[in-house]
Amino acid sequence: MSIILLILCSCSQEKKKTEFAQANELSQKTQDIVSDLIEYGEITGRAVGYSGGKPKQWDNFTNLKKNATDQELLLLTEHPNPVVKCYAFDLLVKKRNKNSFNILKENLKDTTSVSTQYGCIGSTTRVNDYFIESMSRPYPDNQYLTESDKGTLDSLILFTPNLISNYKNRLLERIEPKEKYYDRIRELALKGNNSAIIAISKYQKENDIELINKLLENKDTDIQFYGLKAVKNFPNENSFEYIKKIHSVEIKKPTSFNYAMLRELYQSIVNYRNKNSRNLLEKTINESDGYTKQYHSEFIWLALKKYPNEIYNGIVEQLGYTKSEIADLESEWNWQIE
Repeated sequence: MSIILLILCSCSQEKKKTEFAQANELSQKTQDIVSDLIEYGEITGRAVGYSGGKPKQWDNFTNLKKNATDQELLLLTEHPNPVVKCYAFDLLVKKRNKNSFNILKENLKDTTSVSTQYGCIGSTTRVNDYFIESMSRPYPDNQYLTESDKGTLDSLILFTPNLISNYKNRLLERIEPKEKYYDRIRELALKGNNSAIIAISKYQKENDIELINKLLENKDTDIQFYGLKAVKNFPNENSFEYIKKIHSVEIKKPTSFNYAMLRELYQSIVNYRNKNSRNLLEKTINESDGYTKQYHSEFIWLALKKYPNEIYNGIVEQLGYTKSEIADLESEWNWQIE
């Protein structure tokens, strides 16, 4: 009896979760399409899977595009189901509806998870991040998101309290070090936002070095990654001591490399542009072997390609690459070099 009750309660809660108060303001056709969208349960591209077949959800989306009025789409951006909500917002953006930006601002704190499937890649995102990405896509004649709007959006994302968003972290990592943002960025950094520590490193203030070093002294290489990116912006002698310790550990590892961290390790090292940093590069070349030398050498080459300096003259030659191997590296890392 208790099991039946549990099932009934669960079904009741699920129904409540997807109930839509304004459903009676939608045409029956639109209501049916919305039901189909909910039943499929995720956002998809035109082709999914290894075979690249067209999913039923794409037809559902196309039907919504053909049949839903702008007023219905506006209503659907308030739907409790995240798939419906995101599809409706997508269509409003593509139609350049004047309300799109305000809807985005109203949904900045919607962290509801939504599943996506594009080609062979399945993932999850948050509604607020989906909205931001949708609004930021470079559609032709995209006139509603002005430079002023972009500035407003960035400020809202930065200053909205307790906002959880992947876009927020990406914004912090690329934001220009304007003095008006410093106090807020430092506040976020003190609360443990690692991307904020990358942002604050651009100000190159001595009192922020401790925040950077806390990341570097962490044994987790995923955490060290953020510290190394910060050092790349603010190479300082205090942090170099931690860089040397990380380097000493990494060149002794035979396997289990954190490739993203190693990439940042060498890019942070070469930004010191001094004899000590050159010595670390030569230590790698002279003391490592096997796969360790193979991967570390590749990241040394990439770091010097991105941040060349005459103090490192001759290091690339010491790596021992042939012209063909260098051509392969340039092809592989072109996205990082440009």
